[in-house]
Amino acid sequence: MQHTAVPLPAGVTLSNSTLSPQTAPDYSNTTTPTGFYFAGGAGAIVADDVHRTTSLPIAQITFAYYAPTTAPDVVMYIYDLNSYNLPAPLLASYNLGTLAGYGAYAYTITLTTPLSAPSVLWIGFSFSTADAGLLIYHPPTIGSSQDVFMMDNSGLYWFGGNPPANFYLETVPVPEPASLLMLGSGVAGLFALRRRRA
Repeated sequence: MQHTAVPLPAGVTLSNSTLSPQTAPDYSNTTTPTGFYFAGGAGAIVADDVHRTTSLPIAQITFAYYAPTTAPDVVMYIYDLNSYNLPAPLLASYNLGTLAGYGAYAYTITLTTPLSAPSVLWIGFSFSTADAGLLIYHPPTIGSSQDVFMMDNSGLYWFGGNPPANFYLETVPVPEPASLLMLGSGVAGLFALRRRRA
């Protein structure tokens, strides 16, 4: 079913509240803005399909939204993609509370406990205000996403290709054990070098 994306007003710029990830993302669609956003309505869950390059547990998720009038309360939802069969199994939900303000913002959420998840997911958000919604970016630079999104875990939608139905999202996995071993070896080497000089 087709929906209509809304053009961002002239002069809207993205305020970045993101953190520096400790490891490389396994999905990233944060580079190329389309100049559109989509407000699904107050309380509606709007989720994008995310095809990550790993199936490692997720440590951080970054998203971006536009709220023209009021700072929204936000809930984040993560579903198993389940071969696009709906309803999809819910893996986790996170109440993010009231965000910083109105305007265009990017946020990085660090999960207290990394989320074990498959490589293909729906990642979605609901906003308490009817006019707030996710920013639309395209194309992903790491991983992939189809030209489709899901609403309220019950229907697939798109914008007719203009713009492609991909939202500003990024996932960062926990570091692989080999990466942690290399990091630990480097820190140990620096510590040993410092002790030798002392």
